[in-house]
Amino acid sequence: MVAALTPEQQLVGNDFKRNKGKLPWPVERGMITAGFGKNEYAGLVGSSYNNNGIDINTTPGTKVRAVFEGEVTKVFAILGANYTVLIRHGEYLSVYQNLVNVRVKTGDKVLTKEVLGEAFTDNDQQVGMVHFEVWQERNILNPEDWISK
Repeated sequence: MVAALTPEQQLVGNDFKRNKGKLPWPVERGMITAGFGKNEYAGLVGSSYNNNGIDINTTPGTKVRAVFEGEVTKVFAILGANYTVLIRHGEYLSVYQNLVNVRVKTGDKVLTKEVLGEAFTDNDQQVGMVHFEVWQERNILNPEDWISK
């Protein structure tokens, strides 16, 4: 069961919804390397996986930013995926995964484009990598529909 939203959370959620397709990217510059939904494993014909978000490659050391104002509801580590930051925007959540040097904690209020941490850098490939998701409560949404083109 989902707790009722406060009036402030309701306003933020309405503003988030009104900005669909206009939200800034979670990184200043980057390229989507794996889209939302079904993706094929490179080099493995007929083998695929389902992506709940988008994977973005960027330059090493790139800052990862909040796509909209909200409240940090959770910061946690996932083995093999570094840190994850969840931000609530009313009934919506934005999820930032594969972060290092995280600068926020649970309960922090963040502004649009506020730095959350850095994208993890793969030293072998010399590329920064971040995974980004958007949810409406328990419904997974395509982040590409939400960020600016």
